[in-house]
Amino acid sequence: MEAARRRGLARLQLRWPARRQELALRAASDVRVGELCEAYETACAALDYWLHSAASIAPERIEEYRSLIIATEEDVLALINPRTEGTPPRRR
Repeated sequence: MEAARRRGLARLQLRWPARRQELALRAASDVRVGELCEAYETACAALDYWLHSAASIAPERIEEYRSLIIATEEDVLALINPRTEGTPPRRR
């Protein structure tokens, strides 16, 4: 597993501690979940960057990445939630 995927997985496990094991198993066995972990890390790192930026577009980018993080969380939950298993993640 790539470093970004591991970091994204760790962030998601901190976000949902009760689902740590489930997240780890699915990230290791489901390519889509692994890719979403990587995307989650990328979005979180970008949000951190923009939160500390003095650029005039920072507020717009902050909202953009917060929305992306929320959407990625929803996609991960859709893939690991047994009630919605098999349901493809929503399209952006």
